[in-house]
Amino acid sequence: MWLFFVLAIAGLIVISMFGYSLYLLFALQKQKKAFRNAYSARKIRLKESIVIIIKAMKTGDCNHSEGVIRLKMLLEPMGASLKNYATMYQLYEIVMDMPTHEARRSLKRNERMRLDLQRERAETDLQEKIMLELDQLLADVEKI
Repeated sequence: MWLFFVLAIAGLIVISMFGYSLYLLFALQKQKKAFRNAYSARKIRLKESIVIIIKAMKTGDCNHSEGVIRLKMLLEPMGASLKNYATMYQLYEIVMDMPTHEARRSLKRNERMRLDLQRERAETDLQEKIMLELDQLLADVEKI
């Protein structure tokens, strides 16, 4: 009698553990699906943002310096790199340490003008090559 009782309890424990493991398995699958969907949605938003910035840079609505800074930040989460586009990366290296916002406002006027001149000169010198690289980047983003 005791043996039957012990076996019944052991069977209930095994069945409940099996049920709980199935529950966890389904929860894990649901979580993985949600993660894949979120990743896909993020990738789509990143691609859209990159395309908008590229078009703005091509039409002159966004200057090249601001564009390369934004593009670098958007490409990295997608596993791409601005380093693949030598001219844009060259401009990025010139402007990456330039102060922005409040730090820029706190600079003396002549220092701001010197940095603006340096940035504008680099943009002008690299403009033609950047325009070509923008076309290449646009084609590459569509493949990702």
